[in-house]
Amino acid sequence: MNKIFVPNAIATLTRLFYSSTTLNEYLAMRTAQFYIEELKLLQDVEAVALAIEDQNAFALMSKFKLFDYKAAEEIEIALSASGYTEAELNAMNIEI
Repeated sequence: MNKIFVPNAIATLTRLFYSSTTLNEYLAMRTAQFYIEELKLLQDVEAVALAIEDQNAFALMSKFKLFDYKAAEEIEIALSASGYTEAELNAMNIEI
């Protein structure tokens, strides 16, 4: 996926999965599947990690692991390199 579109994709997935007005899990999962498998959202680990950090969208990591565990792990490593510990990442997942 083009780096320009990564922040928009992260924002869209965050809204679909966690907005109180759109609790349609099926739509959210299908959108995530399309972004990850067809548009290669997780291909640029650094861009995804930056978008997740900027938007405080750490809760998406558990969803990403369902589709591409290896890429999700690489994103977590990139986030850890940004100064977040594993405990902080886990706490952020719970808070969202």
